[in-house]
Amino acid sequence: MPNSVTVRVPATSANLGPGFDSLGLALALTQDVTVALDHQPETNDGLVRLVLDAARSAYRLARVEVPELRASGTTAIPIGRGLGASAAARAAGIVGANALMGGKLSDAQMLSLGAGLEGHADNMAPALFGGLRVVVRDGDGFRHIAAPLAPGLKIVLFVPDFEMPTGESRKLLPTELSKDDAVFNIGRAALLVAALAKGEWDALDLATQDRLHQPARTKIFPGMPEIFGAAKRAGALCAYLSGGGSTIAAFAVDGEERIARAMMQEAIARGYPGHTTITTASDAGATVVSST
Repeated sequence: MPNSVTVRVPATSANLGPGFDSLGLALALTQDVTVALDHQPETNDGLVRLVLDAARSAYRLARVEVPELRASGTTAIPIGRGLGASAAARAAGIVGANALMGGKLSDAQMLSLGAGLEGHADNMAPALFGGLRVVVRDGDGFRHIAAPLAPGLKIVLFVPDFEMPTGESRKLLPTELSKDDAVFNIGRAALLVAALAKGEWDALDLATQDRLHQPARTKIFPGMPEIFGAAKRAGALCAYLSGGGSTIAAFAVDGEERIARAMMQEAIARGYPGHTTITTASDAGATVVSST
Protein backbone atom coordinates (compact mmCIF):
# COMPACT_ATOMS: atom_id res chain seq x y z
CA MET A 1 0.00 0.00 0.00
CA PRO A 2 1.26 3.54 -0.70
CA ASN A 3 2.58 5.99 1.85
CA SER A 4 1.36 9.04 -0.06
CA VAL A 5 -1.36 9.64 -2.65
CA THR A 6 -2.38 12.67 -4.66
CA VAL A 7 -6.08 13.01 -5.47
CA ARG A 8 -7.45 15.24 -8.24
CA VAL A 9 -10.95 16.40 -7.33
CA PRO A 10 -13.42 18.57 -9.28
CA ALA A 11 -15.32 21.68 -8.37
CA THR A 12 -19.07 21.13 -8.47
CA SER A 13 -22.21 23.11 -9.11
CA ALA A 14 -25.26 22.03 -7.12
CA ASN A 15 -29.02 22.62 -7.25
CA LEU A 16 -28.98 23.85 -10.89
CA GLY A 17 -31.99 25.97 -10.04
CA PRO A 18 -34.85 23.74 -8.89
CA GLY A 19 -32.94 20.60 -7.84
CA PHE A 20 -32.30 21.71 -4.27
CA ASP A 21 -30.05 19.22 -2.42
CA SER A 22 -30.72 16.67 -5.20
CA LEU A 23 -28.79 17.66 -8.34
CA GLY A 24 -25.07 18.27 -8.72
CA LEU A 25 -22.67 18.61 -11.62
CA ALA A 26 -18.90 18.03 -11.67
CA LEU A 27 -16.96 20.77 -13.45
CA ALA A 28 -13.70 20.64 -15.39
CA LEU A 29 -12.09 22.80 -12.69
CA THR A 30 -9.91 20.72 -10.41
CA GLN A 31 -7.50 20.89 -7.53
CA ASP A 32 -4.88 18.37 -6.39
CA VAL A 33 -4.67 17.26 -2.78
CA THR A 34 -1.97 15.02 -1.30
CA VAL A 35 -2.65 12.80 1.72
CA ALA A 36 0.35 11.08 3.28
CA LEU A 37 1.29 8.90 6.23
CA ASP A 38 3.26 11.56 8.06
CA HIS A 39 2.97 14.08 10.91
CA GLN A 40 0.97 17.23 10.23
CA PRO A 41 2.29 20.37 11.96
CA GLU A 42 -0.30 22.69 13.48
CA THR A 43 -2.03 24.64 10.71
CA ASN A 44 -4.78 27.20 10.23
CA ASP A 45 -5.26 26.15 6.61
CA GLY A 46 -8.96 25.41 6.31
CA LEU A 47 -8.49 23.13 3.28
CA VAL A 48 -5.93 20.99 5.09
CA ARG A 49 -8.13 20.70 8.17
CA LEU A 50 -11.14 19.57 6.13
CA VAL A 51 -9.05 17.02 4.25
CA LEU A 52 -7.57 15.58 7.44
CA ASP A 53 -10.88 15.45 9.27
CA ALA A 54 -12.45 13.52 6.37
CA ALA A 55 -9.44 11.21 6.04
CA ARG A 56 -9.48 10.35 9.74
CA SER A 57 -13.22 9.76 9.57
CA ALA A 58 -12.62 7.31 6.71
CA TYR A 59 -10.16 5.34 8.81
CA ARG A 60 -12.62 5.20 11.70
CA LEU A 61 -15.42 4.07 9.40
CA ALA A 62 -13.20 1.28 8.07
CA ARG A 63 -12.32 0.30 11.67
CA VAL A 64 -8.64 0.87 10.99
CA GLU A 65 -6.42 2.59 13.54
CA VAL A 66 -5.98 6.19 12.52
CA PRO A 67 -2.31 6.86 11.69
CA GLU A 68 -0.40 10.13 11.61
CA LEU A 69 -1.63 11.94 8.50
CA ARG A 70 -0.43 14.97 6.60
CA ALA A 71 -2.28 16.86 3.86
CA SER A 72 -1.35 19.56 1.37
CA GLY A 73 -2.83 20.92 -1.79
CA THR A 74 -3.76 23.77 -4.04
CA THR A 75 -6.70 26.10 -3.41
CA ALA A 76 -7.92 26.29 -6.99
CA ILE A 77 -11.60 26.10 -5.98
CA PRO A 78 -12.69 29.35 -4.32
CA ILE A 79 -14.16 28.98 -0.83
CA GLY A 80 -17.67 30.13 0.02
CA ARG A 81 -18.63 30.66 -3.63
CA GLY A 82 -21.02 27.77 -4.30
CA LEU A 83 -18.50 25.66 -6.19
CA GLY A 84 -18.21 22.80 -3.72
CA ALA A 85 -14.86 23.71 -2.13
CA SER A 86 -15.62 21.94 1.14
CA ALA A 87 -17.05 18.89 -0.65
CA ALA A 88 -13.93 18.71 -2.82
CA ALA A 89 -11.65 18.85 0.22
CA ARG A 90 -13.61 16.18 2.04
CA ALA A 91 -13.88 13.97 -1.04
CA ALA A 92 -10.13 14.20 -1.52
CA GLY A 93 -9.55 13.24 2.11
CA ILE A 94 -11.89 10.26 1.91
CA VAL A 95 -10.57 8.96 -1.41
CA GLY A 96 -6.98 9.56 -0.35
CA ALA A 97 -7.43 7.71 2.94
CA ASN A 98 -9.23 4.88 1.19
CA ALA A 99 -6.31 4.49 -1.20
CA LEU A 100 -3.83 4.50 1.70
CA MET A 101 -5.90 1.72 3.33
CA GLY A 102 -5.99 -0.36 0.17
CA GLY A 103 -9.60 0.36 -0.75
CA LYS A 104 -11.50 -0.82 2.30
CA LEU A 105 -14.51 1.47 1.78
CA SER A 106 -17.21 1.02 -0.87
CA ASP A 107 -18.53 3.87 -3.01
CA ALA A 108 -21.73 3.86 -0.93
CA GLN A 109 -19.77 4.17 2.30
CA MET A 110 -17.67 7.02 0.94
CA LEU A 111 -20.76 8.91 -0.20
CA SER A 112 -22.59 8.43 3.10
CA LEU A 113 -19.52 9.54 5.03
CA GLY A 114 -18.92 12.58 2.84
CA ALA A 115 -22.56 13.62 2.82
CA GLY A 116 -22.71 13.26 6.58
CA LEU A 117 -19.73 15.55 6.97
CA GLU A 118 -21.14 18.04 4.46
CA GLY A 119 -24.73 17.90 5.70
CA HIS A 120 -26.04 17.20 2.17
CA ALA A 121 -25.02 15.06 -0.80
CA ASP A 122 -25.64 17.20 -3.89
CA ASN A 123 -22.03 18.40 -4.11
CA MET A 124 -20.49 15.28 -2.62
CA ALA A 125 -21.85 12.81 -5.20
CA PRO A 126 -20.36 14.60 -8.25
CA ALA A 127 -17.16 15.43 -6.33
CA LEU A 128 -16.63 11.73 -5.66
CA PHE A 129 -17.98 10.21 -8.88
CA GLY A 130 -18.14 12.97 -11.53
CA GLY A 131 -20.81 13.82 -14.07
CA LEU A 132 -24.36 15.01 -13.52
CA ARG A 133 -25.69 13.25 -10.42
CA VAL A 134 -29.19 12.82 -9.08
CA VAL A 135 -28.88 11.95 -5.40
CA VAL A 136 -31.54 11.31 -2.74
CA ARG A 137 -31.47 10.16 0.86
CA ASP A 138 -32.50 6.53 1.33
CA GLY A 139 -32.80 5.69 5.00
CA ASP A 140 -29.37 6.08 6.55
CA GLY A 141 -27.67 6.21 3.16
CA PHE A 142 -28.04 7.78 -0.27
CA ARG A 143 -28.99 6.58 -3.74
CA HIS A 144 -27.31 8.32 -6.63
CA ILE A 145 -27.47 7.84 -10.38
CA ALA A 146 -25.42 9.47 -13.12
CA ALA A 147 -27.80 11.26 -15.48
CA PRO A 148 -26.79 11.54 -19.15
CA LEU A 149 -25.62 14.92 -20.40
CA ALA A 150 -25.80 15.77 -24.08
CA PRO A 151 -22.52 17.06 -25.58
CA GLY A 152 -21.69 20.64 -26.43
CA LEU A 153 -22.63 22.45 -23.24
CA LYS A 154 -20.38 25.25 -21.95
CA ILE A 155 -20.67 26.63 -18.43
CA VAL A 156 -19.95 30.30 -17.82
CA LEU A 157 -19.27 31.22 -14.20
CA PHE A 158 -19.32 34.67 -12.66
CA VAL A 159 -17.52 34.35 -9.32
CA PRO A 160 -18.07 37.41 -7.10
CA ASP A 161 -15.42 38.60 -4.70
CA PHE A 162 -17.77 38.13 -1.73
CA GLU A 163 -18.52 34.86 0.03
CA MET A 164 -21.94 33.36 0.75
CA PRO A 165 -21.26 30.69 3.39
CA THR A 166 -23.74 27.86 2.87
CA GLY A 167 -24.69 27.67 6.52
CA GLU A 168 -25.61 31.34 6.63
CA SER A 169 -27.59 31.36 3.38
CA ARG A 170 -29.53 28.24 4.42
CA LYS A 171 -30.89 30.11 7.43
CA LEU A 172 -32.92 32.25 5.03
CA LEU A 173 -34.71 29.33 3.36
CA PRO A 174 -38.44 28.77 3.95
CA THR A 175 -39.42 25.97 6.29
CA GLU A 176 -42.63 25.26 4.36
CA LEU A 177 -43.75 25.40 0.72
CA SER A 178 -47.20 25.64 -0.77
CA LYS A 179 -48.40 22.79 -2.94
CA ASP A 180 -48.11 25.04 -6.00
CA ASP A 181 -44.49 25.90 -5.21
CA ALA A 182 -43.61 22.26 -4.54
CA VAL A 183 -45.14 21.18 -7.87
CA PHE A 184 -43.38 24.09 -9.60
CA ASN A 185 -39.94 22.90 -8.44
CA ILE A 186 -40.57 19.16 -8.82
CA GLY A 187 -41.71 19.59 -12.42
CA ARG A 188 -38.82 21.82 -13.38
CA ALA A 189 -36.21 19.57 -11.79
CA ALA A 190 -37.58 16.63 -13.77
CA LEU A 191 -37.70 18.74 -16.95
CA LEU A 192 -34.11 19.85 -16.38
CA VAL A 193 -32.75 16.30 -16.18
CA ALA A 194 -34.66 15.35 -19.34
CA ALA A 195 -33.60 18.47 -21.25
CA LEU A 196 -29.92 18.01 -20.39
CA ALA A 197 -30.06 14.36 -21.43
CA LYS A 198 -31.74 15.06 -24.77
CA GLY A 199 -29.90 18.29 -25.58
CA GLU A 200 -33.18 20.19 -25.75
CA TRP A 201 -31.46 23.43 -24.88
CA ASP A 202 -34.49 25.64 -25.50
CA ALA A 203 -36.14 24.12 -22.40
CA LEU A 204 -33.32 25.07 -20.01
CA ASP A 205 -34.52 28.57 -19.13
CA LEU A 206 -37.88 27.19 -18.02
CA ALA A 207 -36.28 24.14 -16.41
CA THR A 208 -33.90 26.11 -14.15
CA GLN A 209 -36.58 28.29 -12.56
CA ASP A 210 -36.89 27.93 -8.80
CA ARG A 211 -39.15 29.04 -5.97
CA LEU A 212 -37.39 27.35 -3.06
CA HIS A 213 -33.92 28.75 -2.42
CA GLN A 214 -32.98 31.43 -4.98
CA PRO A 215 -35.67 33.97 -4.01
CA ALA A 216 -34.58 33.75 -0.37
CA ARG A 217 -30.91 34.11 -1.25
CA THR A 218 -31.51 37.35 -3.16
CA LYS A 219 -31.65 38.93 0.30
CA ILE A 220 -27.88 38.39 0.47
CA PHE A 221 -27.25 38.89 -3.26
CA PRO A 222 -29.87 41.39 -4.52
CA GLY A 223 -28.21 41.80 -7.92
CA MET A 224 -28.59 38.12 -8.78
CA PRO A 225 -31.73 38.40 -11.01
CA GLU A 226 -30.22 41.23 -13.03
CA ILE A 227 -27.04 39.22 -13.69
CA PHE A 228 -29.24 36.26 -14.73
CA GLY A 229 -30.98 38.58 -17.17
CA ALA A 230 -27.74 39.97 -18.59
CA ALA A 231 -26.44 36.46 -19.24
CA LYS A 232 -29.61 35.44 -21.07
CA ARG A 233 -29.77 38.63 -23.14
CA ALA A 234 -26.20 37.86 -24.24
CA GLY A 235 -27.26 34.41 -25.45
CA ALA A 236 -27.12 32.13 -22.41
CA LEU A 237 -29.59 29.27 -22.39
CA CYS A 238 -30.24 29.77 -18.66
CA ALA A 239 -28.67 31.13 -15.50
CA TYR A 240 -28.87 30.04 -11.87
CA LEU A 241 -27.19 30.44 -8.50
CA SER A 242 -24.56 27.73 -8.14
CA GLY A 243 -25.10 25.87 -4.87
CA GLY A 244 -25.58 28.30 -2.01
CA GLY A 245 -23.79 31.07 -3.98
CA SER A 246 -22.27 33.44 -4.59
CA THR A 247 -21.24 32.11 -8.03
CA ILE A 248 -23.74 32.50 -10.85
CA ALA A 249 -23.63 29.84 -13.56
CA ALA A 250 -24.94 30.19 -17.11
CA PHE A 251 -25.23 27.40 -19.68
CA ALA A 252 -24.42 28.04 -23.34
CA VAL A 253 -23.54 26.24 -26.55
CA ASP A 254 -21.87 29.25 -28.19
CA GLY A 255 -21.03 32.88 -27.47
CA GLU A 256 -19.59 32.04 -24.07
CA GLU A 257 -17.05 34.90 -24.13
CA ARG A 258 -19.83 37.38 -24.89
CA ILE A 259 -21.94 35.95 -22.07
CA ALA A 260 -19.02 36.21 -19.63
CA ARG A 261 -18.48 39.88 -20.54
CA ALA A 262 -22.18 40.67 -20.12
CA MET A 263 -22.31 39.02 -16.71
CA MET A 264 -19.20 40.86 -15.55
CA GLN A 265 -20.41 44.23 -16.83
CA GLU A 266 -23.80 43.88 -15.15
CA ALA A 267 -22.26 42.70 -11.90
CA ILE A 268 -19.76 45.56 -11.74
CA ALA A 269 -22.48 48.08 -12.59
CA ARG A 270 -24.39 46.82 -9.55
CA GLY A 271 -21.38 46.89 -7.25
CA TYR A 272 -20.29 43.25 -7.40
CA PRO A 273 -16.67 42.89 -8.53
CA GLY A 274 -15.44 39.41 -9.35
CA HIS A 275 -14.11 37.31 -12.21
CA THR A 276 -15.47 34.97 -14.86
CA THR A 277 -14.44 31.45 -15.82
CA ILE A 278 -15.58 29.36 -18.78
CA THR A 279 -15.59 25.63 -18.26
CA THR A 280 -17.46 22.43 -19.10
CA ALA A 281 -18.92 19.48 -17.26
CA SER A 282 -16.59 16.65 -16.29
CA ASP A 283 -17.18 12.91 -16.06
CA ALA A 284 -14.26 12.54 -13.64
CA GLY A 285 -14.76 12.56 -9.89
CA ALA A 286 -12.08 12.36 -7.22
CA THR A 287 -9.26 10.29 -8.72
CA VAL A 288 -5.89 9.16 -7.43
CA VAL A 289 -3.41 10.58 -9.95
CA SER A 290 -0.18 9.53 -8.25
CA SER A 291 1.04 7.44 -5.34
CA THR A 292 4.37 6.63 -3.73
